[in-house]
Amino acid sequence: MTAPRNLSRRTALTTIGALAAVPALGTGAVGACSASASSEGAQRYVGVVDRIVDGRHVVVLLEDGNRVVDQLVVDVDEFDEIAPRDILLVILEDGELARYRHLPEKPASTGRA
Repeated sequence: MTAPRNLSRRTALTTIGALAAVPALGTGAVGACSASASSEGAQRYVGVVDRIVDGRHVVVLLEDGNRVVDQLVVDVDEFDEIAPRDILLVILEDGELARYRHLPEKPASTGRA
């Protein structure tokens, strides 16, 4: 996992844009891996499920702007429903998945379709 870093203006705007799309999804699309995630030290990414390995591990590619910056491997049991190519808003705390939310499509600011 990468070391914690300050968010750039572009990252902050991307996150805000992604968060703005989330309320339209309703509560059925929310997955919570912890009771609450504080905003201090939290890192937000748009994530794309790359693959599910052996039906046990989910590999999520984390994007910053329009480039992949890291990957996260999470036990499949951490998700309510998950499939390859799912698009997620991912919140990490201390390099671990704290919360996620399914997105219907990638935010336009990522530069990808």
